[in-house]
Amino acid sequence: MNPRVKEILSIKPFTIKVLWSDDKVRTIDFGSFLSDYFQKEHSLYYKILNEQRFLEAKTDGRTIYWDNVSEMVDYDGKLIPAPLDFCPDVLFQQSVLED
Repeated sequence: MNPRVKEILSIKPFTIKVLWSDDKVRTIDFGSFLSDYFQKEHSLYYKILNEQRFLEAKTDGRTIYWDNVSEMVDYDGKLIPAPLDFCPDVLFQQSVLED
């Protein structure tokens, strides 16, 4: 199992520097990782590829997510806002170790 996101150290448009649970610092370039989605306005990923929205990234101690980007159906059948998150293994694979 790969390490998990421990803490976000810095966020710049489309790159996030992260401290991982193995105490190593790695950077994820979402601009490259999600480059196919910059023109796909109907994609959930497109919603976080807005500079201001991208800067709202958070961590829960496992992965990186953005609040209220997606929607899901709750137990009553009502459509409610939901976060957009990424599998931490995918984030780790897309990251580059910092010196």
